Amino acid sequence: MRLNALYELVERKIGGAFARYGRFVAGHAWKIIIVTIIVNGALGIGMIRLRSNIEAENVYLPQGTQARHDVQRMKGLFPDLSGSNFNLLQLLEDGAWAKVIIKSKYGNILNRTVLEEIGDMDAAIQNITAVADDGSIIRYSDICARVKNRCAVDGELFWDPEFLAAVDSNQVTYPRFTTSATGTTNFASDLGGTIVTDDTENYLSSAEFINLDYIIRTDGGRGGRYQTLAGKWVDEFKAYMESVNSKNFEVAYSHFNSMDEELDKNIKGDITLFSITMTLMITYACVATTSSRITDQVGQRMWLGYAGVITAGLAIVSSFGLCAAVGVHFVSIVGVIPFLIMGIGIDDMFILLSGLSGAQNHKTVEDKMAATMRASGVGITITSLTDLIAFMAGAGSNFIAVRNFCIYTGAAVIFCYINNITFFAACMAINERRVQENRHYGTCRRIKTKEELTAEGKSDRYIMCCGGRPPTNRDEAESFIDKLPRWLIPKIVLKTPFKIGIIVLFMAYLAASIYGCINLKQGLVFTQLVADDSYYYKYSDWDERYFTRQTPVSFVITKTYKYSDPNTHALIEDLIISAQSNNYFDNTFEVNWLKTYKATPYYEDSSEKEFISGFLSFINDTKYAMFENDVIMDTTKSVIVTSRVYVISADMADSQAEGDMMLKSREIANTAEIECFAFSPYFVPYEQYVAILGQTLRTVGTALAAVFVVTCLFMPHPVLIIFVTLAVTMIMTGVFGFLIYLDVALSSITMIHLIMSIGFSIDFTAHICHGYMISDGKTRDLRVKQAIDKTGAPIFHGAVSSILGIIVLIGAKSYIFRTFAAVMSFVLLFGIAHALLLLPVILSWIGPGRLNASEDSEIIDDNTHTQNGTDLVKMSNGKYAVDKMA
Repeated sequence: MRLNALYELVERKIGGAFARYGRFVAGHAWKIIIVTIIVNGALGIGMIRLRSNIEAENVYLPQGTQARHDVQRMKGLFPDLSGSNFNLLQLLEDGAWAKVIIKSKYGNILNRTVLEEIGDMDAAIQNITAVADDGSIIRYSDICARVKNRCAVDGELFWDPEFLAAVDSNQVTYPRFTTSATGTTNFASDLGGTIVTDDTENYLSSAEFINLDYIIRTDGGRGGRYQTLAGKWVDEFKAYMESVNSKNFEVAYSHFNSMDEELDKNIKGDITLFSITMTLMITYACVATTSSRITDQVGQRMWLGYAGVITAGLAIVSSFGLCAAVGVHFVSIVGVIPFLIMGIGIDDMFILLSGLSGAQNHKTVEDKMAATMRASGVGITITSLTDLIAFMAGAGSNFIAVRNFCIYTGAAVIFCYINNITFFAACMAINERRVQENRHYGTCRRIKTKEELTAEGKSDRYIMCCGGRPPTNRDEAESFIDKLPRWLIPKIVLKTPFKIGIIVLFMAYLAASIYGCINLKQGLVFTQLVADDSYYYKYSDWDERYFTRQTPVSFVITKTYKYSDPNTHALIEDLIISAQSNNYFDNTFEVNWLKTYKATPYYEDSSEKEFISGFLSFINDTKYAMFENDVIMDTTKSVIVTSRVYVISADMADSQAEGDMMLKSREIANTAEIECFAFSPYFVPYEQYVAILGQTLRTVGTALAAVFVVTCLFMPHPVLIIFVTLAVTMIMTGVFGFLIYLDVALSSITMIHLIMSIGFSIDFTAHICHGYMISDGKTRDLRVKQAIDKTGAPIFHGAVSSILGIIVLIGAKSYIFRTFAAVMSFVLLFGIAHALLLLPVILSWIGPGRLNASEDSEIIDDNTHTQNGTDLVKMSNGKYAVDKMA
């Protein structure tokens, strides 16, 4: 009983404040509308400073990770020799490049005619020209990474005359081939698809795919001169590759800007869907606000439907303007915010309209607005606060996409709430004043009632178009759609057989959800971010399906050792053996400068000085120049301060295995006797595979905890808090688990969807629980029925309007928009199912008791909500009490 009294106290105190505010709005409606429009418009001007960040590697991968720290550390240890002595293994980051995959149309690409034609294509690619901003001509030779005074092309081996001769004689050694021009090359990673060797497995018989890499020099730094020029050149590269047509092979191609360009292209193209969403929203809002008294020309509220859409639109404009003005970059995922905020705004609109429908037995506009804000103000405040807190929990993420999205959305939620209690509330007050004065909803002219027009002998057509009166109760004010949940849901949730069926259904749902959570995949495959018909999708799909997922890993020795000492040799050998003996690594691949040096006549180990002198002669030999940047000496060239050796991973099954391999390589380095660390530029994207789950759980957990606190403040009853928490947990479990059935992995994009899910989950469950607590029926079943009567229509409208807002995105080209639509559909369907099916069943069995009259209230025996302008509170006995705390 004390808990009920506490709940009633909180409800009455906050409700009283909203009631006073409702009276204020009724008296200053036009002023509020004008001020709101000016403020939103002024903030919207900030969009002139809108800046976008479309670099996927920067936006969708975590910042501040060990991999990014190691990249900077490597840049400080090793110079960039890509302009003079490039080695693919020595890449410090995934810089600038153009790539081509060639697929044989006849199953075997090892044919002299085919390979010579590919060589001709290579010559054409290297002769592609572009024009720089200063008018100079750009060729590949101007920007290419260089080795032995030639442009580095990974795959040039395949049209080397010696290799072609070996193809003719079926003597192509595998996986290494040696030519006088290129030296010994391990070309296994450049082959894809079906690969056939002879019985000895030493000679290659056939291969289906080959891969070519055109590497851009990086010694100018990311975004530097060479990368800028390369940006011009790859545009022409793309144009040329689009024209390639051969009877012998098929090509797929990509370049370092492809994914960012295609992602931006998809997002901009799909933004046109927003106009369709607006049309659907406006149509539904108008239909859902059309009075069930269709021919009554006074009680129609469709203009309020338009006002609700405008309210959300203003919030989008002001939030985008404010965020842009303070320098928060627009990222592609932010493009879904208009769809999201439209749903949230329309949801709040229907809650306010539901409160207004219940206030029709009041006489004055001031009393109606006071009752409306008292009944609905708490509801939209709870939902807006929980939405805001959920998004703010993600604002601290180290994924830029998540952080910026949550900042933009959090701002939009705030403005959406403010606009609803100012602009839209003022529109309601103006509409009610029109209704009170019996004015036509279309012309705003005073009209007569149908009875009066009938008495005057007017025609039926005239009476239908020009007659009407104000509604006198909820039933007359509501639309046909408003009545649907009230009529249907109680027939389902209040009958015992249906109750049992609902519980069984939700148990099956929970089992399927838990299974999905256990088997949830992690990581974002960038291929998913572009359209299926994109040239980049084709390249990435071939690369993923037909080539091995092997990652070169270097072990960087950072401590100064005496390299002429056999003990140092043993430590390095033990390190490599430790890696090769692990299942995550290939047990044969090794690039070890020390081992190679020892096998040459240059090797000296009589002293460290002789060792270094011999090594300098060793790397001056063009055959071994590739090792030049694997050993760093001090300025006197008397001490080796840093060195590195290489292994390569096994063929990884999926992205999760790549993340595990990264962790294992670091573990091997940390436990080795020699002081070193593991490095690969590809660890930067791999970090997401190991970071995303923990960060998602932390973010979602923080949001749930904060939402729990808000629920405690606004609905301080432990039973309700438990119900809401369990329902939200079940909804979130369902959203997590059902990702697997969409073949969607947990990533920075889906983390955003899950954060959004929290707010929507709270919205639905809080409405029904709050409606139950303020109902005064004598039995639990009756209070459930009353709760559905109060909140069923807003919950239904909120879900339907949100679904309409996102349904068009299912046909979007962008993975971001499609997954947003799919996940949000789950959230809405699960949310409405928990709110209108599961919770009513549970509340009908074990719901809290009724609220009691407060000692601070004075009972008045009348049937109005006000007495001489004083706010009243309806008590459990059906009477009204003066609210002394208002």
